[in-house]
Amino acid sequence: MEEDKTTLDAVHRLMLEQAELREKMKKFKDDLKDIAEQNDEYRALQEELKEVSEKRATAKKLLEADKDYQVVNSELEELKFKYKDLQEIMSHHLVTYFSESGETSLTTPNGETLQVVVSAKLGKEVA
Repeated sequence: MEEDKTTLDAVHRLMLEQAELREKMKKFKDDLKDIAEQNDEYRALQEELKEVSEKRATAKKLLEADKDYQVVNSELEELKFKYKDLQEIMSHHLVTYFSESGETSLTTPNGETLQVVVSAKLGKEVA
């Protein structure tokens, strides 16, 4: 139980350090943005990029109206959904594999040995 408290204390300490660093990074990013916006060449390029982005958006709308594009795009979206679903299933099985075996690598059916990467992060606040 003492180890759990020490670990939790470490997590809390790291959360505070991360929050401080996020604030410092935000300030530096804002400073960089201010410096960049004072540069004439940068501002001119930003304006050109804005114009190109508007043209790209118009071209994309034309593409999206094309029936062939719609069919292929729909199929792609379905494949992306299936792939993401498989990734989630794979993640679950890899966590189970690691929990049960303690192994940090596995051998694929074709003989490759791959590292098992187990990751954790904090999510959103629980109500």
